[in-house]
Amino acid sequence: MNRKIIWTASASALAVVAVAAALMITSDRTPAAKAKSSEPSEPKAVPVAFYTVEPVGTTSWLDATGTVRPELEAVVATKVSGRVMSVLVHEGDHVRKGQPLVLLDARDLDAGIAQAEANLRSAQVAYQNARVASDMETSMSRSRVQAAEAELKQAQAALLAATARQQQVDTGPRKQERAQASLAVVQAKANLDLAESNLRRMQSLVADGAISQQQYDITRTARDVAKAQYDAAVQQQSMVEEGSRAEERRQAQEAVRQAQAAVAQAEAGLRQAKAAALQAEVRREDVKAAKAQVGQMKAALEIARVMRDYATIRAPFDGVVAAKLVDPGAMANPGTPLLRVQGGRIRLEAVVPESALKWIQIGSVLPVDLDALAGRRFLGHVSEIAPQGDPASHTFIAKVDLPATGAIRSGMYGRAHIATTREHRMLVPAEAVFERDGLHYVFAVDDQNIARLRLVTVGDTVDGRRVILSGLNPGERIVAQAPPNLTDGVRVLEAATQHSQIARLSR
Repeated sequence: MNRKIIWTASASALAVVAVAAALMITSDRTPAAKAKSSEPSEPKAVPVAFYTVEPVGTTSWLDATGTVRPELEAVVATKVSGRVMSVLVHEGDHVRKGQPLVLLDARDLDAGIAQAEANLRSAQVAYQNARVASDMETSMSRSRVQAAEAELKQAQAALLAATARQQQVDTGPRKQERAQASLAVVQAKANLDLAESNLRRMQSLVADGAISQQQYDITRTARDVAKAQYDAAVQQQSMVEEGSRAEERRQAQEAVRQAQAAVAQAEAGLRQAKAAALQAEVRREDVKAAKAQVGQMKAALEIARVMRDYATIRAPFDGVVAAKLVDPGAMANPGTPLLRVQGGRIRLEAVVPESALKWIQIGSVLPVDLDALAGRRFLGHVSEIAPQGDPASHTFIAKVDLPATGAIRSGMYGRAHIATTREHRMLVPAEAVFERDGLHYVFAVDDQNIARLRLVTVGDTVDGRRVILSGLNPGERIVAQAPPNLTDGVRVLEAATQHSQIARLSR
């Protein structure tokens, strides 16, 4: 009940204000009418264009404002200190990825490369020397070990022979040895008898001159050899029969001791040879260390070359030089900005309320207006939507790719229009609404074609038309564009219909 009373009071107040304003406007706009009120003639009808108010289906739009920025932007700096020798580009120049932009004084870096190359050569020579020494040491160690092993085997064989000889001397001759000695004497005696018989025959033959003296000498020599062999066999038989003497046993024992000493010496020599072989392992470690040093010097040379390359500052990507921040002669230190390069696509980074995220997605096409390019509308494509928004303002950044045109530049302010809901609203030509003292009015035309001043409440402007929130009803006619001499109560004459405008708004 209270709400109804308050609304009635507000409506009454609004009506009073409307009537007062209408009277004021009528008094302001019709001074000539007052002067002619006493005239009995009827005022002449004013020709105007009528517009029939009808609900029109329209789309509500949400404007997301933002700034035009490039997809890629880099502040180019150097990693080394040096004086700037030359700047090869200017602001606005198009550059390609890898193109030289700034040159620094690199004489000290060139010297560092030369020093690194010299160190590498020295390390390579040391590596080759270490390899040669290692190969020689390995070969010599292998030869020494093999010789020591052979000497040890020889000493061990000699020890076995001396031990066997000592055992033979200690045990004395066996029966088989005595038999062999007797048999050897018998064989030697038979050979001697045969040789003496041959010699006697040769003596008679040589005396008779049947054979030569040379043949006789050969036969005599054969007899002498047979006699010597017989004497040796007899002596050997005597030694066998006599057995080993004390002197022979001492000699055999001494031979065993010497053989044992030779084995011990050979074993010591083998141990020394194997110990010397460890030196070859040390040499191999030296080779590894020298090889590692070569690798270290190669890395140092590569670092020196990379540092030298830092003296030439290159473009990080295809783009445009947005700002030049250094001039030749200046001292550049690591991290000091030299240039700012922008590249990639141009896009509007618009601030979108979280409530509008349901109306856009990746790939959505949005109309975009830029304040600096008034009158031109661009169609942009949503390429990115920030996964995390601002918790304070509950907004997200949507990146809208814009067409590649030279007119659009980084830093421009713009608006992306997001279609939200479609609804039926009453739209009238913007020229039909005029404002006075902060209030909006239109001229409504009644059934007698009398223009009546009507207070209205307006909303946004859509495609050049004003949204009427209150004050008009569907089907009413209004003056599409009021002439300056039109006042409240004046008869109007329809000059043209606005059906084409209504149809265009319906689309």
